[in-house]
Amino acid sequence: MNTVIPILIFILILSVVIFIHELGHYLAARHGGIFVEEFALGMGPKVLGFKGKKKSLDGETTLYSLRLFPIGGFCKMRGMDGDVPDDPEALNNKSIKARTLVMAGGSMMNFFLAFALFFLWVMLHGYHVAEVAGINTEMPGYRAGLRTGDRITHINGARIGLYEDFIFMLDASGGHELDVRVNRNGERLNFAITPERRGDSYFIGFNPGRRFGLLHERPADPSIPFQRVRVHEGLRNSAEMILFHVRAPFRLLARWAAGDPMPEDAGIMGPIGIGGLVTEMYQEIAPHGFLTTLMTMLFITALINAALGVMNLLPIPAMDGARLVFLAIEAVRRKPVPPEKEAMVHMVGLVAILMLAVFIAYRDIVRLIPGG
Repeated sequence: MNTVIPILIFILILSVVIFIHELGHYLAARHGGIFVEEFALGMGPKVLGFKGKKKSLDGETTLYSLRLFPIGGFCKMRGMDGDVPDDPEALNNKSIKARTLVMAGGSMMNFFLAFALFFLWVMLHGYHVAEVAGINTEMPGYRAGLRTGDRITHINGARIGLYEDFIFMLDASGGHELDVRVNRNGERLNFAITPERRGDSYFIGFNPGRRFGLLHERPADPSIPFQRVRVHEGLRNSAEMILFHVRAPFRLLARWAAGDPMPEDAGIMGPIGIGGLVTEMYQEIAPHGFLTTLMTMLFITALINAALGVMNLLPIPAMDGARLVFLAIEAVRRKPVPPEKEAMVHMVGLVAILMLAVFIAYRDIVRLIPGG
């Protein structure tokens, strides 16, 4: 059961994420007057299905279906796979603006759900702040000049909005010296700090500040620092979490291209790898109770939503981002790219994606094998 339950949880998370993505396409299509032929959750043979009530101009109704394999889903719109001339409800006959909203709608819904889940998590669980709440006098931070109360604002010129930003920069440092700017009672100070490696991570030796959520009780001792998360702080933190996870892949790619040190756990992971990670995390946190497990799974769901939202907007053939690129080209040229040429690009991209997916799945499986 220790394996079955997290696998079922992961399938549920994936189903929710994909459903929300396809719902974004569906709502944008309905808003733009585009007829949706089928809205499906899952892939493979149809298990359940029913027809909607709203009819198209030619009397057709949308098929809502549940497919056998709970991985994937789709929103099939009229005119999506080819020209349907003289049909006002076909995607290919709509304006560039309407088609752009449809293509971007899936990712926008993923970002919206990620924001809502991050906000819920922050308000209930709280979050860490990149400020020095306590400091180890034997570590590099203290020796360089950091003191309790300092708020870290920049590292190597990059703004630190979240504590996660600080951890990312620390892990990516490779032990090289960092230019750390802090705010100390309104005064800007800069320190050169070389992180110290312990195990697989790097540290400079301080405990971060904390904003406590609604699940935490106020300590009986009034001398213990305790500050609740305020609503506006939760909203700002949630937005910054989205931006952090949107930027992270590009920051890693830029570091790799520049030959800079990479974090120890940086790499591409597919559904199998993510499922294995969810299983490991579930087995680790399940003994701490239902609420802790639920909060962790909510956070993972938010992360996957943000990741899927970013991935689908990348200009990769067969993805929404590539379709947006073709729409941008159409807007500049004032005429669409020939459908057969666009279809060829997407087909080549789809084959490449499938080959990459097989390679990533192989790597994920190898990682899950003891000693792999």
